[in-house]
Amino acid sequence: MSPFGKFLFCLTLLAAWRLSSTLFTEAPPAPGVDPAFRNASCLALAREAGVRAEGGTGSNFVISPLSIHAALAKVAADARGDMLDELLQFLGSASLNELHRAMATELVGRLNSIAQTSFASGVLVDRMLALKPKFTAIAASRYNAMVESVDFVSGAEQARQRVNAFVVDATNKQILQVLPPGSINSGTAVILANALYFKGAWTQPFDVSNAPFHIPGGTTVRVPSMTTSESQQIEVYPGFRALKLSYKNDVQQQAEFYMPILLPDSETEIVDLYDKAVSTLEFIKTHTLTKKVPVGQFMVPKFKFTSEFEVSSDMRKLGVTRAFRGSDFSGMMTGGEGISITGVYHKATIKVDEVGTVAAAATAVLCFGSAAPGAPRDLVDFVADRPFLFAVVEEGTDAVLFLGHLANPLAH
Repeated sequence: MSPFGKFLFCLTLLAAWRLSSTLFTEAPPAPGVDPAFRNASCLALAREAGVRAEGGTGSNFVISPLSIHAALAKVAADARGDMLDELLQFLGSASLNELHRAMATELVGRLNSIAQTSFASGVLVDRMLALKPKFTAIAASRYNAMVESVDFVSGAEQARQRVNAFVVDATNKQILQVLPPGSINSGTAVILANALYFKGAWTQPFDVSNAPFHIPGGTTVRVPSMTTSESQQIEVYPGFRALKLSYKNDVQQQAEFYMPILLPDSETEIVDLYDKAVSTLEFIKTHTLTKKVPVGQFMVPKFKFTSEFEVSSDMRKLGVTRAFRGSDFSGMMTGGEGISITGVYHKATIKVDEVGTVAAAATAVLCFGSAAPGAPRDLVDFVADRPFLFAVVEEGTDAVLFLGHLANPLAH
């Protein structure tokens, strides 16, 4: 077991390098991006990446907004100047105090006491540098982070393998590599990693049968699907219908997790559902109610897939630019002036079947130094036989652990 901490699934890594001479051109905000998206913290990033991944191509997609939020919140804790302002806006907080009190941050702090989840984080810092005591204290108190000194100059590849081995162990071999060859070199200054695990069982297991699913492009495939005749939590809205699948809670009732599924009608696109889902932090909660209705036809496909992508361009579109052009990380470490982020890589995997859900994700942030509801019928159908949006949400805080869409249940 790695000295970083506990078994876990969702991994977020931040790697920082000394300043390089390469500067990134600042990209303008994406046309039509509503400022409300920024207030939804990393949901805005999920929307940007999800819409790009969908693109009408039939690609599946999943991301962990909570993991990315925790990683960037740790960076923001000791950022300075314009970079701090941009990160706070991106994370939906007006100040560091507000960020530290945010419900997502609060949930991260107690994930280890919840039966379905665990959270761990660690910091690798080059032996020639020293982390500031304040940063170390915040990392330990809010993120349970352990700190270790390493030699990136002579042991960059060993450090990369160490991180990847941690990922393999922490995700129970769900993710085999997060840092590709060459991603760590002698200029690496610090790597910050966090990891989140989620495994939830449905309150009531489903039956399984084969059913048709219509993938983009007009093809229909038959896929193993979850079925039931029991009443379900379904609401019908203009343009889509929403299903709320609840997970069993831990004995202490410290958190309540559920999976919302937003199924578009024929005139609604996946991009429309992304826009709705991140329009406000409350949208998912207010559109996945607890009222059960008797079902007519009911089908949700089983699925398991992995997606990966580079998201720094999406962050720049959402207003985070200074961190990519050389910034002040002196609050984190001695000699932290001029550190800049050079790439943000994310990899996530999710499995949903008749028993429940398991999910994992990994993010590597690389830096160099130098509507009103309609009235349901007596029997309400929920036949997810076409692409739909899904998430994993914690009820009390509205924190989104995972968000994505399914386009093809057969594509892994």
